[in-house]
Amino acid sequence: MSWSRRRLLAATGSVAALSGCLNLFADDDRALSESPTGTWQQAGHDARNTSASDVTVPDRGTPAWNGGGATTIPPLIAGETVYAVGDALTALDAKTGDQEWQTELDSESSRVSSTQPAIAGEHVLFASEGQLRSFDVEDGSERWAESIDGAPIGPITVDPDNEIGIVPFERPKTGEAVMELVAFAVSSGETEWTAPLLASVLTTPPAISDGRVFAAGYARDETPVIRCLEAERGEFLWERELDDIMTRPVATEDRILVGDGGSLAIYDPAGGERLASMEIEGREIQGIAVDDGTAFVLSDDGLVALSVSDSSERWFVEGDPHADGLAVGRNSVVAPLTGDTFDLDTPWPCIAAFDRSDGATQWYYAIDESFDPAIGAPPAIADGVVFAMSNKQSGITALGDLPPEND
Repeated sequence: MSWSRRRLLAATGSVAALSGCLNLFADDDRALSESPTGTWQQAGHDARNTSASDVTVPDRGTPAWNGGGATTIPPLIAGETVYAVGDALTALDAKTGDQEWQTELDSESSRVSSTQPAIAGEHVLFASEGQLRSFDVEDGSERWAESIDGAPIGPITVDPDNEIGIVPFERPKTGEAVMELVAFAVSSGETEWTAPLLASVLTTPPAISDGRVFAAGYARDETPVIRCLEAERGEFLWERELDDIMTRPVATEDRILVGDGGSLAIYDPAGGERLASMEIEGREIQGIAVDDGTAFVLSDDGLVALSVSDSSERWFVEGDPHADGLAVGRNSVVAPLTGDTFDLDTPWPCIAAFDRSDGATQWYYAIDESFDPAIGAPPAIADGVVFAMSNKQSGITALGDLPPEND
């Protein structure tokens, strides 16, 4: 079961609000005012899992269009196209939500696949039980397919040069299952190397930076670890023990960050020296995004911005999270968070935007028109749009700077 499915089952949810207290209860089907463009091409936006993109988050979060049929797998964005995975792989126009093409996935693949694909150049890379596949970004035609033993347990990471993809697989074996990181060639799907690691839905995908792979998981004796491998051949470089690993690793140019219980642990990528441990006041960490020297941390108490260099707290927003992840744009932080300051009669699950300089609430979109409402996945962002998912309806909802229908 993927992290997104687990969070969907555990969360409570809701529908639409905008700038302060104006709630939107209608399902809109409108084009965005501009054609958004983005590069959210893998689970953590980029190979480093930073969840930060140099795009402008819209001033309002009005629902525009819904499409794609996805339920738990977050979307990908390449240029002006959004890619959604449900029973089919669907390419949507980012401005209108109109379908550009759709490729049916065989029933076995769609049923068991619980992992987010990745885009690498002309490839949409997709892992499912027993196979790796590549589809053409332009028309959805299959470029290659490779058989592989086991089933994926987390998203695909693609290196910055679009040469290798890495995906965690659970291998079939009598008795205890074997879990491995599988590195494959983007051009062909052929396996380049494998490395054992007891990964979990919380700790994937790995991060790739400067020719190294940083993976979080468990050693054979189930000790929580962060491990560094050489990216080209998978050779072991270093490993450090953790107390209670909570998140995937995030890489910057000179640091590796990972949620370790209620602490943000920071390591030197070269030798694995622990550089700092930032306490998040006993809160369990559920997501990390990093940009321009600031770590934005989603915990079970809310959202906090921390200086990576000196561990100081820049701001904190109290609230309840509803998915394991967040997105950072040029001007805003977008998180699945419900705050006490939101003008809601009931604390519905919300996708909310906060000013990245001081944490001030900019807008929120509440999920409240469904039974046991829930947010299905973390948000993804492109220039001028936020893409959200909930159990209110299947598919991806585009939130943009539009007036409410009744304006």
